Amino acid sequence: MICKQEVTWENTGKKGGLKVSKKKVTSIGLIVEDNSDFDSFKTIIRRILNKDNLSFKKAIGNGCGKLKRKASSYASTLSQRGCEMVILVHDLDRNNLASLETELKKLMEDSPAPYNFVCIPIEEIEGWFLSDTLTIKEAFNLLNEPRLSGNPELIKSPKEKLAEIIYLGSNKSKRYLNTKHNLILSEKVRIEEMKSKCPSFRLFCDFLLQYEYK
Repeated sequence: MICKQEVTWENTGKKGGLKVSKKKVTSIGLIVEDNSDFDSFKTIIRRILNKDNLSFKKAIGNGCGKLKRKASSYASTLSQRGCEMVILVHDLDRNNLASLETELKKLMEDSPAPYNFVCIPIEEIEGWFLSDTLTIKEAFNLLNEPRLSGNPELIKSPKEKLAEIIYLGSNKSKRYLNTKHNLILSEKVRIEEMKSKCPSFRLFCDFLLQYEYK
């Protein structure tokens, strides 16, 4: 998390009484790889915060290479467009978590937005979805609930694993397409399941829930 302490002073009406209040968030900027990620994260954030009217603006990298090269300018532009909070999303894939996190946080150091966060789903957002096999069954009308044990963040290539589960669980009648189906899962996946099973998602929630929103 990268947070610039931009505050206002509020009179408490008590002796000696001024308190620090954080700036309320009215708009969130998302730096993501594609429009599917933007729609999914916008939906998940609204559900975490229970704020259907929260405004979002986007910067699309169209691939991790361009996303990294332009992350700093994207963050500045989003701030200029009125975003008090800017979130950079980058899948872990097969990268080293500590190295990737350090690299991405450095890219966001000069962001003028008051509140900034680097979100790294492990390995991908599909790893978060795999935490809730009951919702996967219901969303795709599968014959049975998929059986997955252990930490879903340890599953290699979760996108491919999710596709396999849906294909086989539907008697090979349905094909998973992330650009189409991730929004459906984002609308239905149980937030508490992702929080309890995915540490990277829990960090994301903890960041979001510490601020006030209009």
